[in-house]
Amino acid sequence: MSATSEGHLAAPRDNLRARVAGGVAFIGAAQAVKFATQMASVIVLSRILLPADFGTMAMISPLVAFIGVFQGLGLSSAIANAPTITHSQLSTLFWINATMSAALAALVAACAPLMGVFYHQESVVGPTLAMAATILIWGLATLQVGLMNRQMRFRQYAMIDAVASALSIAAAIGIGLLWHNVWALVTSVAADALFTLVGLWFVTGWRPGRPSSIGSVREFLHFGKGVTGFNIANFFARNLDNVLIGKFAGSTELGFYDRAYKLLLFPLQQVNAPVAQVLTPVLSRLADDPERYRSAYVRAIRLMLLVTIPIIVCLLTNAETAIPTLLGQQWTSTVPIFTWLGFSALHQPLTVTTGWLLVSQKRTNELAAWGMFAAATCIVAFIAGLPWGAVGVAAGYTLSDIFIRLPVVFWLVGRRGPIGVRTLCAVAWPNIVANGAAAAVLLMLPQALGFSAFLDLGFRMFCAYAICWTVLALFPSGRRSFGEALRTLKMLRG
Repeated sequence: MSATSEGHLAAPRDNLRARVAGGVAFIGAAQAVKFATQMASVIVLSRILLPADFGTMAMISPLVAFIGVFQGLGLSSAIANAPTITHSQLSTLFWINATMSAALAALVAACAPLMGVFYHQESVVGPTLAMAATILIWGLATLQVGLMNRQMRFRQYAMIDAVASALSIAAAIGIGLLWHNVWALVTSVAADALFTLVGLWFVTGWRPGRPSSIGSVREFLHFGKGVTGFNIANFFARNLDNVLIGKFAGSTELGFYDRAYKLLLFPLQQVNAPVAQVLTPVLSRLADDPERYRSAYVRAIRLMLLVTIPIIVCLLTNAETAIPTLLGQQWTSTVPIFTWLGFSALHQPLTVTTGWLLVSQKRTNELAAWGMFAAATCIVAFIAGLPWGAVGVAAGYTLSDIFIRLPVVFWLVGRRGPIGVRTLCAVAWPNIVANGAAAAVLLMLPQALGFSAFLDLGFRMFCAYAICWTVLALFPSGRRSFGEALRTLKMLRG
């Protein structure tokens, strides 16, 4: 069968549970490797670069992220979740996205001089020009990602992702050791995009043909419209803090904020992203079977919480020693920022799944509306906290997140569909108890245990997982989660 045949584009529908478990297992293993290499890069680059270098990169990132929102047009999700798609339709979507990506890359390049004027910092101009190229590179990979997710080729995608990450980090550290400036961070992003693009095109074997009429892909563009609307709104919620801090507090303070944010995101991203990649297309195929849909979602989210929350609890309760240990003494100012953001991170492994649920249930208009609400409340919180600098922005974000957005997202997800508020609360409650117990014990431990700094942090991390998992084992749902984890590990070994 040729790479361009219609059968090649068919979405598998058999043995979905095994595909989910196998996909999570293989992607989880790859993400473990990726997490280790990325955490090493955080530690190494934080020691050889200045906070201002990270601040400069964080100044550029919002522009690139905003432009990037438009290039995908939500097409990757549309392709992965579509019941059927033809080669002709896929080719049309490819050329639409490629044209859009080229135009957006040119727009980023044109904005580079304006970035220097806006921030009163000429050092952002060159890196911004270089980052424009990544817009085009990712644009050429968008449909390949959607196609691999559609075919549930999770193992191959995981390998590409892990290898690209490792190679890009090695390149970044090499540039950092040579030049000790922001170009190490630019290299990391650009190399990751390029290596991923090459790997995807090689593995999928799919190549675009001649495009057909726009009318033949109107349904995909309509689906992507809701996802794009959410992504635009989400951009402001995720990036305006960087813009405001960079503009009014400078690159050094933005560097502290960026490191705190990234240190929290790494553990979450390495679990959330692969599970979302596996689960969203599967949930789409189960949307007409509420019981199987609910079962697949609950199993996956329990495993996510099992892995992610204890590490956040450990870092949050030991921030004053963990951050200097991991990043170096020059990053001590990051501690209060990290602490505020850490409280918000505690619920995000659960609430980040809002997108999976609404997309898989084809509620993309509600997803866009949620994005606008979240963005509006975030913007108000950022501005309210700005007089107190990066710490105030972090505090404003966290307080608005816990007391405003968290209740609303529970209501939104549970108002209709297979996953109700009762289901979400049943998943969350045992983890609240277990991680609360872990936090209490960690706070009672002596500040110094007589180990080296890294061994001390490792011991506390072990305690966090040991206590949390022990308490979870007292709950029937916790025991089921451990059983599911063991079955997944056995599948990985097999």
